[in-house]
Amino acid sequence: MKKIIRIFGIILLAIVGMPLIFGGYIWVSNSIYLGSVDQNNTKYLTSNSSSSSNEEINEKFFKDIFDEEFYNSEVFLLGENHGFADVQKIDLALLKHLHSKVGLRYYIAEMDSSLGNKLNTYIHDSTENEDILRDAVNQMKDKIPQQASIEYFQKWKEIRKFNITLPDSLKIRVVGIDKKYDDNQSNISRDSAMVRNLNQYIKQNSLQDEKFYGLFGYFHVMQKPVGKNTVEPFASRLVSSENLRVNNVKSIVVYHLDSKVYFPKNEQYPSPDNEVLEILNDNGPITLVKGIKDLEEVSEPNSTTLFKLDGNGSPYMTFNNLVGIKVNFLGQDVLPLNSEYPTVDFFQYVILGRNSKALTTF
Repeated sequence: MKKIIRIFGIILLAIVGMPLIFGGYIWVSNSIYLGSVDQNNTKYLTSNSSSSSNEEINEKFFKDIFDEEFYNSEVFLLGENHGFADVQKIDLALLKHLHSKVGLRYYIAEMDSSLGNKLNTYIHDSTENEDILRDAVNQMKDKIPQQASIEYFQKWKEIRKFNITLPDSLKIRVVGIDKKYDDNQSNISRDSAMVRNLNQYIKQNSLQDEKFYGLFGYFHVMQKPVGKNTVEPFASRLVSSENLRVNNVKSIVVYHLDSKVYFPKNEQYPSPDNEVLEILNDNGPITLVKGIKDLEEVSEPNSTTLFKLDGNGSPYMTFNNLVGIKVNFLGQDVLPLNSEYPTVDFFQYVILGRNSKALTTF
């Protein structure tokens, strides 16, 4: 009997102890990867940042940090991990700011031309037709489910409200440059198709002197190759293209801490009943951004902070902290393929959102 009890005790200890050991291993491994706060980095970041409460992202938020080199660029890209509500506010505010500052009129989007034209109909019509917008948001569910949300819907209402106040010569126009949603036969990658479609749109409409801005998934705004696959990101293709006039691209990426994300149910990964997760912040336990502790150190809870990484004396010109996302358990790392490139070769600005809400199911 004592032997049986001893065996039972060993089994019980293993059942209880193994998860603790595994959890401890993950915690230690994550801590090592994330690194500690670097005072040299935080000193630079403090002097090259602009912060706002989550509730108010306004003109001053951008004006305090963007410089003339930024505004002289031809394409501006905002990269997100889909599902965080604050990005919709950032996108709207940045679109308005660029329109005001440099006269930007063309919003390039991670959608095909048919959806882009549908949104154009909505934002240009003097009589608002919400059915068109509802149809557009529902169509987005088929391509990027995490994007389709009430906040996304409200953002386009605000874009329309802004657009109809403008003279025709200054109105904003949506340019859907993604592959057709039902195009599963073509062997061309989405990122290659986006460059091709943008190139065609510029040539067909004689827009060689125009500027373009758009919100895309994180991977697409990288200006150097990342990830384990062989697909080159959209932004990387832009800066190296010989056919496009575009040769000056600015990329801004958004990271999150202490935030919730909309994670709609799908066949690949489990999702809770409310379709909201709190474990996909960029300091773990699943997604990890090396060096993000420096951003956390110089920011406040319930804030949105914009950091310029390519300023004078920037340490981000000498190493590649903040580039890429390591993903535990799921095997979908998006890390630099060449470690010799510094951070600013991939993107030039980063926004840290803290305590963001999740997008709301549409």
